[in-house]
Amino acid sequence: MYDSPLSTFGILYVISEWVIRILMLFYVPRRRSSAATRTWLLLIFFLPIPGLLLYIIIGKIQLPAYRIAIQHAASRKILELQSKLLPAGITPPIPEYLLPCYQLACKLGDFRAVEGNHIEILRDYEESLDKLIEDIEKAKTSVHLLTYIFGDDRIGQRFAEALASAVQRGVHCRLLIDSVGSHEAFDRLVPWMREQKVEVIEVLPVGLFRSKAARLDLRNHRKIGIIDHQIGYIGSQNLVAPDFVEDHPNEEVVARVTGPVVAQIEALFYADHYVETEVELRGTN
Repeated sequence: MYDSPLSTFGILYVISEWVIRILMLFYVPRRRSSAATRTWLLLIFFLPIPGLLLYIIIGKIQLPAYRIAIQHAASRKILELQSKLLPAGITPPIPEYLLPCYQLACKLGDFRAVEGNHIEILRDYEESLDKLIEDIEKAKTSVHLLTYIFGDDRIGQRFAEALASAVQRGVHCRLLIDSVGSHEAFDRLVPWMREQKVEVIEVLPVGLFRSKAARLDLRNHRKIGIIDHQIGYIGSQNLVAPDFVEDHPNEEVVARVTGPVVAQIEALFYADHYVETEVELRGTN
């Protein structure tokens, strides 16, 4: 009596499912939280082959080696820029009760604490956008913007026009926008801005047939702006209308800052620009 090809395939399929379950039971937990581990293992246990494919696409927690190398190089450049742009002797005295936080920040990051800053909190959504556009319209040397969502809407159009106008005045305008978060802008606004000589860089580009494409689930969510190396914007607000999610208007908080901390914010921009372009910018352009 002979087994049919169909029954042989069924046996091999069941065996392959259990091989996947057993192997992933040891592989998934590495450097991962217990909650994430449970989620992935449950998915793979009930749907071994679809779960494995999904894990291959978005589950691996390490970045490609070339991006890790570029990021390390960018981090070294941050340290170099900081020593050049920030004068000595501006580190404030740290209260003893804050010392552990300060030491942890220094260990995990590339920046030191600096004093002499002025912070203006902008809580109104439209007000913060108006303030940033006003500063762009007054810019004399450079405008550097990095955002996750650059909307293809009335807000995106306002910023596109403000940047184009600044370029006409001889201002260097550079815009870094996330490939996924700003995908709609790449269809219409980005080509127009590039025609106007605004430098627009796609951050973490995605695509099945693109060389060195980034993972779909790993995104750059920074929202920062630097005007003339003197004024900085940081916060949670994208450059998009507040109602870009229907029936869920956004409320954000933005800080407009001046002082030595602006050089640190701009160093972040330089680092992200370098990661995407491998072109080194300086603190004077």
